Amino acid sequence: MTRVRAKYGSRLTVKDYEALTGLSSLGEAASYLSGNSNFAAYFDGAAGRRDISRAVFEGAVRSAFYGTARKLCSSESDAGDHIYRYIALGLENDYVLDYIINLSLGTPEKMILKRVPELRTGTKLDLTKLFKIKDPAELGRYLSKTKYAKLVPALPKNAGEKFDISLIETVLSKIKYKLAFAEIERSYGAETAKVLEESIKTRIELTDFLTVYRAKKYYGMSEMSLRTALVGYRCVMNSATWERIITAKTADQALTEFSASGYAPRIERFGTHDLELFKEKAAAVKDIRHMHFSTDPIIVLASYLRLFQDECDNLIKIAEGITYKLPQDEIMADLILL
Repeated sequence: MTRVRAKYGSRLTVKDYEALTGLSSLGEAASYLSGNSNFAAYFDGAAGRRDISRAVFEGAVRSAFYGTARKLCSSESDAGDHIYRYIALGLENDYVLDYIINLSLGTPEKMILKRVPELRTGTKLDLTKLFKIKDPAELGRYLSKTKYAKLVPALPKNAGEKFDISLIETVLSKIKYKLAFAEIERSYGAETAKVLEESIKTRIELTDFLTVYRAKKYYGMSEMSLRTALVGYRCVMNSATWERIITAKTADQALTEFSASGYAPRIERFGTHDLELFKEKAAAVKDIRHMHFSTDPIIVLASYLRLFQDECDNLIKIAEGITYKLPQDEIMADLILL
């Protein structure tokens, strides 16, 4: 806990974000991070280069997240091994989705160029072998022997058939969270497991609401299609509230129901003018509280890693803003600053 709280205490400040968003190139941003932050080790090679690309910058940020997570989790393996397995499971999920998208586009060979770390997720999935598959039927046969077997019905049966990427993404999320909750319940005591699960379920619930809102506002999805697009774990809102949200005729009606739910205090604090940003801030509230007041090292570690992920996401938003020459105040408004 001492090491994790020290990391949290040396996080990027509002002053740092103001300095970074005022820079004119990613090379300058890399130099700043190399000399003034916990990201220094991951930006040493890029510091001072004016020609650094956005891909290189974002790659360094992602390396910082996974590198930091691996170090913190391995420094106290009894506390951290299972937390890191959850992180690795999320990364594996991302690789599988990326591969399936490329397979649907007819470019699965692009995945062979990916540098895949050893993930040890326990899913019996060999990503190197997966990336060599070029046919949906073969993919289904391979996945049926792994813990991703429930993804098989969502795949097309033959080459040339259309992939439903939205459905595949939802099913992948359901698989990930089912495995994660099983790992948490198997590895930790009831009180610790409850807090860890509540944090994850809050993020799922907020993401599901955002899916409903966007579907009603922009896509006119049928109610049946909408229900299949939701991951489904609930934390703050009860089933009656959710039913009113799902069956609302318009996005504004859904937002009205949401605003009257248990999220009302967080809505009053952060507003709903930017629902994506609200989702991130509302989910971070309890993690910040746990960082300051929890006496459970596992909860402190998990909370810090989620907040560090927010910090990394801020840097990726800054990289995008610098690349597209956005005004400083516009970039700052999109950051998670609590």
